[in-house]
Amino acid sequence: MTNIHLVDEGVVYRNTNPGYEFHFACHSYLVQLTPRELLCTFQRGQALYSVDSVMVQARSSDGGRSWQSEGSIHDASGDDRAYSYHAPMCTCLPDGSLLMTAQRWDRSDPNHPLFNEQTGGIFPADTLFYRSGDKGADWSGPQVLQVPEGMVITPSCSAVVLSNGDWFQAFDQWHAYHDPGPYKPRTVGLFSSDQGRSWGDPVVFGVGSGTGKGHWHGRVIRQRDDSLFALFWTADLESGENLTLHASTGTPDGREWSEPVPTNIPGQTNWAVDLGGGRMAVVYTVRETDPPGFFAACSRDGGLTWDLENRIQVWDASGRDKIGTDAPESYPRSHDSIAFGAPMATVLDDGDILATFWCTEVSVTQIRFARLRIE
Repeated sequence: MTNIHLVDEGVVYRNTNPGYEFHFACHSYLVQLTPRELLCTFQRGQALYSVDSVMVQARSSDGGRSWQSEGSIHDASGDDRAYSYHAPMCTCLPDGSLLMTAQRWDRSDPNHPLFNEQTGGIFPADTLFYRSGDKGADWSGPQVLQVPEGMVITPSCSAVVLSNGDWFQAFDQWHAYHDPGPYKPRTVGLFSSDQGRSWGDPVVFGVGSGTGKGHWHGRVIRQRDDSLFALFWTADLESGENLTLHASTGTPDGREWSEPVPTNIPGQTNWAVDLGGGRMAVVYTVRETDPPGFFAACSRDGGLTWDLENRIQVWDASGRDKIGTDAPESYPRSHDSIAFGAPMATVLDDGDILATFWCTEVSVTQIRFARLRIE
């Protein structure tokens, strides 16, 4: 039996001046720089899709036990128009430098919604890449991705460095804002063989062809045997009902993927980590069962089945799972009142798992961490 334990928890970022300003902090991302130093990048604004959303970071020098805020990542004073910046996600490259993937929306019209309420179409977003050679003290960029013709995409995780040296970037694919739909979600990956200077040659995976299912937010990881793995938030497209997480594996070069198959996890956003020898752990979001919150579980068969009898609750969202009044049940308005989500996890050099996530406590939406240990 593999047991998972919560050994430490705390705050990465929380607004310290709530009497004068409101900070909605979300979409955190971790990278370990040295055995003791970690960097956490995240989004901050007044709301999940607010016009004033920016990218900020915090740093830990004691293995993730305490965190110091370091302010904004991108200087918007040189922007050619008003943008909101979202979901900064880092990759530690083989040479020790950092690559950050993010996205931005044109907010020249601050009243223009990002999602079409009738069709689920999405307002065009830019995918951005930033580089740092000094552990995130300074960032160069942004480099704007030239999206393949006809694709409307947003990054679903950070770039993965493949065993052959190529870079792989996974995206959720949408339909355009004014397209009539219906929404048929799928996941695509782009490759770069020149250190991110150009991207192309897309591969489609996580399609759900002929199954009536939709797959979202596949967080792609490179496993210890160099193969790729992703767990998808999955739903029945006809009924809109959420299904269990579905798993898919990819070849080391990222070109071939298995059809997503159901696991036994009733969850939504998630992040899995590979522990070697077929053992995995996952931190995932639960919204529709009682109690809601974040949970962690282990697998011994490469992520196909998970030991839910011995899962642990990482954060209890009971009574704090919504912001304000309930939103409509249908997408995209159903996301307007969510108060927690998007866990991320990484295996530290000492073998512990450090997870971050965003959640809301006493009306403050913040970034928290949880340190997990496998026995």
